[in-house]
Amino acid sequence: MLRALVVGIPAGFLFDYLHTPIPWMIGPMIGVATLNLLGVKMHSPPYARQMGQLILGSAVSLYFTPPVVAALAGNLPAIIAATISVFIVGIFGALTLSKASGVDAKSTFFASIPGGAMAMAVLADRYGAQIAPVAVAHSLRVSVVVILIPLALTYGGLPLEASAYRPTVPLNFSILAVWLAISWLLGEISEKFGFHNGCLLVPIFVGAALTMGGVQLSAVPHGLTDFAQLMFGLVLGARYERAFFARYRLFIPFALLNSFFILIASVAAGAALAWAFGLPVATMIIATAPGGLAEMTITAQALKISVPLVVAFHLFRVVVVNMGTQYFYSLTARLFERD
Repeated sequence: MLRALVVGIPAGFLFDYLHTPIPWMIGPMIGVATLNLLGVKMHSPPYARQMGQLILGSAVSLYFTPPVVAALAGNLPAIIAATISVFIVGIFGALTLSKASGVDAKSTFFASIPGGAMAMAVLADRYGAQIAPVAVAHSLRVSVVVILIPLALTYGGLPLEASAYRPTVPLNFSILAVWLAISWLLGEISEKFGFHNGCLLVPIFVGAALTMGGVQLSAVPHGLTDFAQLMFGLVLGARYERAFFARYRLFIPFALLNSFFILIASVAAGAALAWAFGLPVATMIIATAPGGLAEMTITAQALKISVPLVVAFHLFRVVVVNMGTQYFYSLTARLFERD
């Protein structure tokens, strides 16, 4: 555990200095994974996943304000269509990646559904899939999305909708400490009863309900979200399997190609939805991009693109994908197991 922290913390600082996307997750994951692949066994801290998820869930819940809910309700048909497209693109990406790389289709399914690396790794572990390809594929895809989407929208000539939004909740350490403790308790109880990723989703649901009800929670400081990324990175890095990379040497380049395929298909879906529902193309490209909620929200804020709408799309997708992927996989299990 201490060795993982000794490696992960400097790696986070290094990747943050290099201005890479989600540096405190990718840096520690790469550092810990590298040592694991070299034969130095690294272990993540106890409850690292739960700590990271409840911090992220608490931060995301603050976006569930009346403007976001209004955007969610007013564009619900487009949001549902975008979420369905996630599974369609994911299935084609999974089957293609499996055929090309030789990795079993069960693992490439969870690697191709953009529901977050940590959440998909948890589900992959539950269904007996390999965690390493899931972690690698999601990290590659997020990096590709965060780098290419802003460049394409900035220099692609598309009109950008000038709008910016972020929660204006003040930081109150007393409220934050109590809220995180309650979130931990509720998340742990929910997971004991079989509610997967409860430490992520319960804080989102309960925090959103409190926010909508006029209860003022506390902002989550940037350093705490970096800590959540660190926990995710350590958990994912500690699960890398040396035998996997020895057996599937061609997986990484094919996973990168798969990332480009999913990104291009998602951009096409976003453009089609923009035409069908009369929404701005640039906004829909970010709204349907296969990146994380936090990364796409940051991108929208930087480009001043309709942040409430982007948050509404990604929040709905996060909830549906995290809660529905296991059931969708169960419905299509024969296809993936046969493959």
